[in-house]
Amino acid sequence: MEIQKVIIRSKGEFSKINKITLKPDLLFVFGEGELLVEKEFNSVIKNSFPDSLVFGCSSSGEISGLEVFENSISITAIKFSSTKLKLESVDLTKYKNSIECGEGLCEKFPVKDLKHLMVLSDGININGSHLIEGIQKILPKEVAITGGLAGDGVRFSKTLVFNKDGEAKSNCVCGLGFYGDSLTVGYGTNGGWENFGIERMVTKSKDNVLYELDNQPALILYKQFLGERAKDLPVSGMSFPLSCRVGDSQNAFVRTVHGINEEDQSLLFGGNIPEGAIVKLMKANVDRLILGAQLSAKASTDMINKGESELAILISCVGRKLVLKQLVEEEIEAVGDIIGDQASITGFYSYGEISPFEEDGACFLHNQTMTITTFSEK
Repeated sequence: MEIQKVIIRSKGEFSKINKITLKPDLLFVFGEGELLVEKEFNSVIKNSFPDSLVFGCSSSGEISGLEVFENSISITAIKFSSTKLKLESVDLTKYKNSIECGEGLCEKFPVKDLKHLMVLSDGININGSHLIEGIQKILPKEVAITGGLAGDGVRFSKTLVFNKDGEAKSNCVCGLGFYGDSLTVGYGTNGGWENFGIERMVTKSKDNVLYELDNQPALILYKQFLGERAKDLPVSGMSFPLSCRVGDSQNAFVRTVHGINEEDQSLLFGGNIPEGAIVKLMKANVDRLILGAQLSAKASTDMINKGESELAILISCVGRKLVLKQLVEEEIEAVGDIIGDQASITGFYSYGEISPFEEDGACFLHNQTMTITTFSEK
């Protein structure tokens, strides 16, 4: 596996793409949405790499090496030794719901020799939980899924994903299949947030819309907790997600507020919150967030022989970035310490992360995690 990277900080730097001397099989491209749709940028990409697959999306911050950038484009070019790739995309507006969208995407991938599937999705117009449900209806259980939901800073206005033709579009879901026995893939996801306060039961919800907790309007309760910060919703909600536990499961997943509805006093989340779930408010502790990133890195490298990770894709929630502020690079550095200097690191800050909780487990949509996918090729 050969890897080269470049970071573009402004429109005037598109020519830096020519510093990539590889003939890459794949380009990971994460960046500011307005830059991704620039005609000059797309022209340079297509002219310089006509045979390369482009897999990427808009973001809420770009990760390249051990640094975090704003309003930039991070490009990572990869040439594999023998691993084969297949890239497919779908327009979610062509489907009745997100489950069917997931099924439609997954049906495009032959399962023979499929080692791993990465998925990037529009971060606003999708039910991420249902998307994953649809994919897992089709995909063999032994094939893991990782990926994330595109970001848009903290605007929550418009997200973009590159489609099969290399065009950054809204309402797009894209999958990248890795084929062959020469590739080893590791993954890990962890948050590090702390539960506090009393447990409450979800007494009324539908998919990713929460109406009532303990038979009380969800938005009213949430605003009471936030106090002065309530005026800054939904952005302020990034700092106070919910921990959700369903049935007897010991695995609690995290859900972040993505929107509010004053008319019916409901909260819109990045993924489903089932009725009957037990939820608790969460708060951030910087040290625990960084520890969570380290645990994610350890899980991903434990699936690959120590020191053999060549590429690491980091997808971290924008909520973590808002909390860590000027310390945001510390979680990246903590990951780098565990993955090792030999690995090339790229990634982005997202509106949601996709990964199993554990090796050989079912895949879930997460919020507020650092989710890492590592690759090593024989």
